[in-house]
Amino acid sequence: LFVFVLMLTVLGAAIIGLYFYLLYPRYQQIEELNNTVASEKKILAATRAEIAKQKSGLPESVVELQKKIPVKPLTEQLLLDLEKAEVVSDSTISSMAFNEEENETAEPQEKTKQSSSAPPDGLKKVTVQLTVQSPSYYQLERFLQTLENLNRIVSVESLSFTGNPELTSVATEVNPLTYSVTVSAFYYPKLAKLQNMLPQIDVPPPSKKRNPLTEIIPEGQPSPQQR
Repeated sequence: LFVFVLMLTVLGAAIIGLYFYLLYPRYQQIEELNNTVASEKKILAATRAEIAKQKSGLPESVVELQKKIPVKPLTEQLLLDLEKAEVVSDSTISSMAFNEEENETAEPQEKTKQSSSAPPDGLKKVTVQLTVQSPSYYQLERFLQTLENLNRIVSVESLSFTGNPELTSVATEVNPLTYSVTVSAFYYPKLAKLQNMLPQIDVPPPSKKRNPLTEIIPEGQPSPQQR
């Protein structure tokens, strides 16, 4: 009996020793692998969340970029921007002529002559020639500054005017300043797939006029016929 008990004790000790020698390290490796997998899952979840966040903000970024360089000419918005500059500067646009750049196929020898300052390939522009009248040089400057501060990238390509004659007396009448200005705005039609993300045209609220030649009379005030 004693020998049997001794053999069981030795066998148990051998099993325990075998466990710590073979199995325990394996269990440690499995636990480390589980910890690594859990850590990788956390990193993957954080990465997916960041990608989803960036994707959700992408359309908004595209719209903001198209406010500067849209994929279509958007001459209607440009016209509204010109009218805004007209009002802000207390000036009057007496004439305007739009000229949208057409797709031209340049000859190979012409391509080699292009300078390094040439616009990027595919970038087009819509040009408008204006005749403007401003009360003074300060209003002229305000008109140009308003155009340059637009969300859309606009370039004033030329400006020509004739200055008023020098004042010789206080009674001399100051004539309005009339000048011609050429303005260009850019667009990138190669990204036509982004047309569904074009910014909305900023249309001013309606003036509530049935006849555009008549003046709106505030409520409570008599009309000229009633006065």
